[in-house]
Amino acid sequence: MQFKLENPQHQISAIQSVVEVFRGMERNTYDNAHIEDIHTNVCSLSNQQLHENIQRVIQDNSIPDSQFFICDENEACIEMETGTGKTLTYIQTAYELYKEYGLSKFIIIVPSVPIRQGVIDTIDNFKEQLVDKYDITPNAFVYDSSKISALNDFITSDQLQIMVLTLAAFNSEDKILNQVEREILFNELSYRDALAQTHPIVFMDEPQEGMDTENSKQWIAKLNPLFKFRYSATHAVKKNVLYQLTPAESYRLGLVKRLEVLTVSESNDEATMKLEIRDVQPSASQVKVKLKFWKLNKTKGRFEFKDSGWLKKDDNLADKSGNESYLDFTISRIYKSMSDRKWHVAFTNGTEIVEGASSANKEQVWALQLEWLIRRHFENKNRLKPKGIKNLSLIFIDRVANYMSVERPIIKQIFEQKYREVYPEYNEGKQPTDIEIQSVQGFYFAKTTQGEYTDKEDACRRNKEIFDEILHNKQHLLSFDSPIEFIFSHSALGVGWDNPNVFGIATLNESYSENKKRQEIGRGLRICVNQNGERIYDDDETPEDELLNQLTIVPNETYETFARCYQQEYEEQYGNGVHIPKPKRTHKGKRLNRVTFKLKKDETVMGVFHRFWNVVSRKTSYRVHMDEETLIRKSIESLDEIRINDYTLDVQSMRVTDISNLETAEYFGSESYVGKAKYNPHDLVEEISEKTGLCYTSVLKIIEGISNKDQYIKNPPVFMEQAVFKIRQVQLDELVRCVEYKPTGETYGFDFSDFSKDGCDDWVATPNHGVWDKTLYDSLHEKDFAIEADKITNTEVLCFLKFPRWYKILTPIGNYEPDFGIVLHKRALNNHAEDKEYYFVVEIKGTNDINDTRALTPHEIGRIKCAVKHFKSLGIEAFYKAPIKEYETFKAQANQTINNNGNI
Repeated sequence: MQFKLENPQHQISAIQSVVEVFRGMERNTYDNAHIEDIHTNVCSLSNQQLHENIQRVIQDNSIPDSQFFICDENEACIEMETGTGKTLTYIQTAYELYKEYGLSKFIIIVPSVPIRQGVIDTIDNFKEQLVDKYDITPNAFVYDSSKISALNDFITSDQLQIMVLTLAAFNSEDKILNQVEREILFNELSYRDALAQTHPIVFMDEPQEGMDTENSKQWIAKLNPLFKFRYSATHAVKKNVLYQLTPAESYRLGLVKRLEVLTVSESNDEATMKLEIRDVQPSASQVKVKLKFWKLNKTKGRFEFKDSGWLKKDDNLADKSGNESYLDFTISRIYKSMSDRKWHVAFTNGTEIVEGASSANKEQVWALQLEWLIRRHFENKNRLKPKGIKNLSLIFIDRVANYMSVERPIIKQIFEQKYREVYPEYNEGKQPTDIEIQSVQGFYFAKTTQGEYTDKEDACRRNKEIFDEILHNKQHLLSFDSPIEFIFSHSALGVGWDNPNVFGIATLNESYSENKKRQEIGRGLRICVNQNGERIYDDDETPEDELLNQLTIVPNETYETFARCYQQEYEEQYGNGVHIPKPKRTHKGKRLNRVTFKLKKDETVMGVFHRFWNVVSRKTSYRVHMDEETLIRKSIESLDEIRINDYTLDVQSMRVTDISNLETAEYFGSESYVGKAKYNPHDLVEEISEKTGLCYTSVLKIIEGISNKDQYIKNPPVFMEQAVFKIRQVQLDELVRCVEYKPTGETYGFDFSDFSKDGCDDWVATPNHGVWDKTLYDSLHEKDFAIEADKITNTEVLCFLKFPRWYKILTPIGNYEPDFGIVLHKRALNNHAEDKEYYFVVEIKGTNDINDTRALTPHEIGRIKCAVKHFKSLGIEAFYKAPIKEYETFKAQANQTINNNGNI
């Protein structure tokens, strides 16, 4: 099979845009472009004339102002969507420049072996057709250090020369290309220096793949190019954008396949303890990490899968998320592994998560992905084969062992099982033979020097044998003579490999795909070809259900996630028309505020405060008498309340109408599947024992006593986490119920002096009733409370203070720090009675209700209840009020307490 040369308008426009850059220059001839033994590219135009031409081309092509990136370098970008013939475009551009101006020296720089091979295959495939079109036969070759004669011809000949080379072929001093030969060649110049004197025009294919590093730029500059043209769909660096064929335009014009995104994702996974690494802030002193976890939304009263703030070593996730399920997740280490070069976060409970890891039930997700890929494959086959079009499906995996392992090639096993299940439905009830199932599978993985298959991307790129097999067999794969229909490949092989007849792509990942979504889609975007190598286009009137050129992407994530990732990439490339705000200024280097807190000098106030402190400074100890049988009984009662939704997998089909805005996709249908849970009763006992601290015997009694074991079978991870949460709640309630306090005879001392604090902004002036002239606060509720308490009209307030951090009340569920101490003064109504002082300790929260679980976590409620017992053990001299939201509520409760204690 030989692909047929076409002349679509978008390729003609891209070619002509480059030709026009040199408009007005004198044609190169042997007389004006041959210097001694070297034939060179010569441009008679000045830089000013070249850049005037560039600006005219940009204007003629109506490039948006925000996209043309004018600069004064001899460098320009041609931006063409993947699958629209970029390689053939720049190859024909070389022919046109030679035909029009006699420019004869062209170097195509590629970032990798597969892209290099694709270029050569394109040149070979269209060689005869290009000869017929241009009547030119170029010397086109891959640079090979063992075949220097081709390089000699490139330097000396006045005929069209096209050399293809990778960056790795010349980007260091030890490369043969950079060595001075002993023989007297080119006036004793090294090949590189002689090459530089040819002033080649350089075509940079996918320059974002390593050509913009400082090292690469230096070595490319040593080629002394006449001009550099950058070709890509996703430029990272843009300079003088001459031509732009966006994804949206190519999609609208039907230059690429239409797109269906058929997603497979889990649902009902709220209690799976899912954690993801979102961002890392490296530092020599303290590394910080942002995680995504199930976080309590106090306003809505539910858990949401949200990003955390910056976390560091020793942070506990339960404290940071408000989700008690994470109680034993305390960060023990944040590090970047030298082996996989990914960030890891380790926890004190032995759990460790890796950058990019997902918690999906991967094997069931893979099974559904493969089932629907196979279904779409057979649907395509039945409608495409009569038209002479062979369809292929591509399956990317990220661990070769999942397909090639002798012990357990799980992906291969799942594929063959699903193929057997789906096959009869599309083949008149027939069953496939084992030979047929094996023959439809093709796989391409890199090998080590020992002959073992490997996951490593570098090995994939170096392994010429594998890539030759992939790329040289492209035409054979398109033929009905080849039995291969499903191609398994490593995700690292994605760059540079595509085939016009790929109609389905599934990405089976153990982690979230690190490939770019546009790159992922790009592997199958090309318009399909028939057995004669002719591209077959759909008419504008073709109904959606009858389209030949439709690519189905089957990712293991929700459509919303897929669309968001794609949209972000698209907007990074082309913008979204929305003004981007300037980044906020940081405060690095800013001088820290130093605030001084002055102690009251009023002896009356200080006398009141001393009396108050003598009461509240007394320390207590506690002991807990827990009844194990009561704990077991209450745990059984609580676990019996668990009701689990079925673990389900959702499949959804969306048809993309505008590839620049995937949110406008049309819903095409969906299916839900009840997952089959794998479970082991020993897992349940061990998990609960480990996370609650109960012995196996107690846990077994609880499990034996529950009446809803069927709920566990539905979704074991969810049940286990809910069971742990409920047992911990019972333990917490029992600890609080059974705790007893008594004074120890010890007291907290107090340093009655002024103090200063650096970097302090969270304070409010309290000159009237504060023990200090300023009071710290930890929340806006605390700030408001302090302001109200300090009002000069509050004559009942003798003094108040924010308790220092070191003032702690011991509880079995962690130390507790109350917020405010306040002394009220009440005049006696009876003239013969004395005025009294009343001492209060106040806990400020966003609620006045101790049972408000939306505003308070179980641990907060438990600590408050323990504090109640602590202060009761001190006698009735100090009254504890918690939780309190605002001063008026405190005032009302304080008046009631005072009245109840006989001040009437």
